[in-house]
Formats: sequence, C-alpha cells, structure tokens
Amino acid sequence: MTVLESYDADQAFADAMADARLRLEPPVVRERVWPALAAAALFAVSALVFATAAILAPPAHLTPVESVRGPV
Repeated sequence: MTVLESYDADQAFADAMADARLRLEPPVVRERVWPALAAAALFAVSALVFATAAILAPPAHLTPVESVRGPV
C-alpha cells in the first residue's frame, strides 16, 4: 500500500467520522413564538373590550337622583 492510498483511506475515515459526529448532535430546538403572541393578542383584545365597556357604560350614580327619590 502506498502512502497515497493510505492518505485516501485516512481522509475517507475522517470524513465518515465527521459525518457521524454531525448526525449524533442533538437537533437544535427553536423556541416557539405562537403561544406568547396568542397571549399578547388575547390581552390586547381584552383591554380593548374593557375600554369600550368603560366608555359606553352609563355613569354610576352613587347618590340617588332627586327626581327618582321624590320628596322627603
């Protein structure tokens, strides 16, 4: 076996080992954005509904109105 053939075999072995190492690495887990985005959207809609209800609701009367209460 000549030096050239030995070099080819060693290079092929090194390439195979590098490929095996890449395959053995755990897959990269990406963080999911949708749960946080859905929670933010739900909060925004809830805030808008609350603001609309607060603006459109009739004012609260803490003391009775004279015309409704009648003479005392």
